[in-house]
Amino acid sequence: MNSLVIYGSRSGNTQRIAEAIAEILRERGSVQLLAADEAPASMPAGTDLVVIGGPTEAHGMTPPMAQLFDRLAPGTLAGVAAAAFDTRLRWPLLLSGSAAARIADRLERCRARLIGDPESFFVTRQPTLEEGELERARAWAVMLAAAAEPGARGEPVGSAAG
Repeated sequence: MNSLVIYGSRSGNTQRIAEAIAEILRERGSVQLLAADEAPASMPAGTDLVVIGGPTEAHGMTPPMAQLFDRLAPGTLAGVAAAAFDTRLRWPLLLSGSAAARIADRLERCRARLIGDPESFFVTRQPTLEEGELERARAWAVMLAAAAEPGARGEPVGSAAG
């Protein structure tokens, strides 16, 4: 399986989550791990899975994440398995918003095939990742890899949060 993990990160937390996801996906095939501003305008041929994540700011995506979607070529994700994640404070969604939800919306507009619910990984106000979030990211990546495998039923996987 060929995977692409794209992330935006301000304080390094989202990058750490992306690295944990990529670590698991490497057990299933090749993985490219790219910062959002380094991501191509079209996906490499043979990409089976795209995972995109960024920090939640002002209830949504950061400007680099929005710019990534603005430069993606139309149809470049058509039919490609995809998933979205974010890092945010453990607040009710009404208060914090979710970059993952916005990323998932943009992935759908690019005609990607979402294989999991948007996932949030939590940070503290310091900001550092809450304990156990890297392990939760790895578990989520295992579920994504299984859902993206050729022959998988293509039904969305559940949230790693349980």
